[in-house]
Amino acid sequence: MHVRVLSLLAKKAHGINLSGSILILAPHPDDEALGCGGLIARLCAANNPPHVAILTGGGGSLRGRAETPEADVIKARRKLTLDSARQLGLPEENIHFLDFEDGSIGSRPETEFIRLRKLIDILTPDNILVPHRGEGWPDHLAAREIGIELAPAFTTVWEYCVWMWYYNVWNLDWKNAAVLRMSESEHAAKLRAVDAYVTPLAPCGAPWSGVLPKPFLKANRSKTELYFKIRP
Repeated sequence: MHVRVLSLLAKKAHGINLSGSILILAPHPDDEALGCGGLIARLCAANNPPHVAILTGGGGSLRGRAETPEADVIKARRKLTLDSARQLGLPEENIHFLDFEDGSIGSRPETEFIRLRKLIDILTPDNILVPHRGEGWPDHLAAREIGIELAPAFTTVWEYCVWMWYYNVWNLDWKNAAVLRMSESEHAAKLRAVDAYVTPLAPCGAPWSGVLPKPFLKANRSKTELYFKIRP
């Protein structure tokens, strides 16, 4: 599916051009690198680093695979987030850990929800990036809904793609699509950022981020990222 979509990009999608401040909502540690790594690298190189809100600690990535306490998983994945960000040139102070429980974003825990709302009020971003509506995972869909709900009226809201590729979503809104075609240096930075997440192993021998499907990783390691403007 990913290859066919890429073949359509040249015909249907214009290049993305974001101006002003940017906030990326990542349901789990690694979604920002997988879906937006090339964009983050470009923005950082242009001295306009985005802010990234990591909603959950990703503590559920090894559920059912290992006896590693979720607190240890969260601690390890937080370190991976900082390692990944360095590959993209993203300053540590632009990363915000909000500590929603993995798998429970949709329950809208009051403390975490208020924390995200305060962050948006402080940053007043011109653009907010949320997961695509075809992502499939409940946390991704809940993050999308919350981001749209909390986005100020003046803020442009974009969707980015992580699991959308894996779920073979075909009814794409090409009219509002935009593509980022990475330079060699941007692509190399994204690959390093992704590897910073998926290469380190937990004591059980599985990656801290969980075992991700090979087709999924291949799609998200390509030189192209796809975005959709959904508001205004």
